[in-house]
This record gives sequence, C-alpha cells and structure tokens, in this order.
Amino acid sequence: MNFSIEGIDNVVDKLTQYASGDKIQRGLAMAGEVVRAHAVANCPVATGRLKGSIVSQVDGDSVAIGPTADYGIYVEFGTGSKGDKSVSHTSKRHWTYYSGGRFYTTSGQAPQPFLVPALKNNVSEIVAKFKEGYGV
Repeated sequence: MNFSIEGIDNVVDKLTQYASGDKIQRGLAMAGEVVRAHAVANCPVATGRLKGSIVSQVDGDSVAIGPTADYGIYVEFGTGSKGDKSVSHTSKRHWTYYSGGRFYTTSGQAPQPFLVPALKNNVSEIVAKFKEGYGV
C-alpha cells in the first residue's frame, strides 16, 4: 500500500528549521548586531582599536557581543578607586610604584561604559530584531 501526503515536504522543512535552530540563530545574529552597532557608536575613541574590535558572534543558542581588545573591560568598568565597585579588578586604594628615584601614584580610570548601555538602552529594538530574524 502506497500513499502520499500533500504538503509534507513543507512540514518537514519547517521542522528541520526548528530542530537545527536556523531561525533562532538568525534572530540572535540580528539582535546581536543591534547591540554591537550601539556599542560601537557609544565606544570612546583614542586610537580606534577598541571600537574596531567590537564583534558579535552566535554560538548555538547564544550570542556574545564585546571587544576582542584585551583592555575593553577596563574602559567599560574603570580601574582602581575610580572604577565600578561591582567588578573585581577595582580597588579602594590608589596604586603606587617607585622607579628611577621617584614615586608614581594613580587612583585609576573612571568607567566609560559603552557595552552595557548598548544593551540596556535598546531592549525594544533588540527584541524586535530578534523577532524579525526568527520570523515572528
């Protein structure tokens, strides 16, 4: 006995899309690009290296957005006594060292947030782009 179901190919294609996560990954990529673009726009510029290093990368069911420049965390959260107290690399004391017969002291660098505001200030746009990419 042979039979066929009209339209089954479309159903199989849609199920394959859901199973493979194509729609989720497309949504994440589009949402991640919104955050990346706003982070680039917010990023302080001295040489342009930090700004140029901000990337968005989808990996499975998550997306990571941030700079590849190793000093990005210090710009985002600051350092020393001027830094954001919620991160471990800041301290209450200033930093002092002695070199060439002189003492040098620094109290740190104030935070210049560019990535966190890119996420917090654009939630509705990010959600809309995810939905667009997902096909909702």
